[in-house]
Amino acid sequence: MFVGGTSGVGEGTLRAFAQAAQGRAHIVIVGRDSTRAEEIIASFPKTDESQYDFIQCDATLLKNVVIAANEAKSKISGSLNYLVFVDELLPLLDKAARSGQDARVMSIMDPKNARLLDVEDFGVKKKYSLTQSAQQIGAYNSAMVQEYSPIHPNLSFSHIYPGLVKTRVARDAPWYVKPVISGLLLLGKTSEECGEWMFSALINDKYKTGGWLIGEFGEELDVQRDSPENRALLLDHYRKQVTEATKA
Repeated sequence: MFVGGTSGVGEGTLRAFAQAAQGRAHIVIVGRDSTRAEEIIASFPKTDESQYDFIQCDATLLKNVVIAANEAKSKISGSLNYLVFVDELLPLLDKAARSGQDARVMSIMDPKNARLLDVEDFGVKKKYSLTQSAQQIGAYNSAMVQEYSPIHPNLSFSHIYPGLVKTRVARDAPWYVKPVISGLLLLGKTSEECGEWMFSALINDKYKTGGWLIGEFGEELDVQRDSPENRALLLDHYRKQVTEATKA
């Protein structure tokens, strides 16, 4: 299951997985653009074992993510092996692990440049800036990987850095930084090239279980990690946010 699989790095990773599976997989794509999802699915290899589904979701709202997760449960009849990344579907991954199958979760963000958690400002509401937001999002992903791995010891959790990738990220940037971003992206990998690296890390035997922070070429990163106490605070905050979102 690929969340954010209709563009950029998510799409590149999704395509690499689909080509490796050669039609012998059930793939669920979660994203905003149904037309793009149909185009992507049409390009996948087809066999009698193929099953490709799309769930429309604007993942910028937590409530939408919970709704999409529940819809995914209705589409996935057995277990879930690879997730790129929705917390509510962890029971399906546990089910896969119990039956001896691969069960892995990958979050694609930035463990390389993330700062430590700011426990006084979860959600970056007090000290918002683009830089602070980006660094804390990376910190959240890294902390959740480290927090969930001992809770689910038979699963693999990884937070991976994609590096500089030629995506449409400049599209949503302020007008005054668009030329800079567009210029930098000329030096980056294509989404297809990045997707191959992400997929390689997703199935790497080294990362079969445990919590991992990974670089853009599949290498394990040696970076500063948050304390167990601060990670627990983040997990508690996240669960409260999910509860509030489902009440709304």
